[in-house]
Amino acid sequence: METKWEFSAGGVVYRRNEEGKLEILLIRVKNRWSFPKGNIERGEPKDKAALREVKEETGVDAEVVEYLGEVDYWYSMELYRIHKFVYYYLMKYAGGEITPQKEEIDEARFFPVEEVENLLTYPTDKKIFERALNALKKLGEL
Repeated sequence: METKWEFSAGGVVYRRNEEGKLEILLIRVKNRWSFPKGNIERGEPKDKAALREVKEETGVDAEVVEYLGEVDYWYSMELYRIHKFVYYYLMKYAGGEITPQKEEIDEARFFPVEEVENLLTYPTDKKIFERALNALKKLGEL
């Protein structure tokens, strides 16, 4: 089986709601919740790809606060084994209405920060969320 590599970038987007409570943006595909992310285009900087993908998938504008690191995992598709690397950024909500990208995702919405870990489907997302929480603590947001 031939191996291919994929490179994606995404964001953990946070905001304060009307009551001042911290919320995190998640997307749902079928029954799986995760963070918005997508493929990096040739020559595109990782942070710009992450911002573009958040906007494309959710309709939300954000600004990069800091780099959270990368995760990698393997999956199979057709006759290929794919080694995927995803570069994540902590992002602050900057505006825009949530409008899920119908072709790729089923739902996008902000959740209270306390609910996020239980909603996340993948261990790699839980690892990134832990890094995001640490960064939010350093920033005085938590």
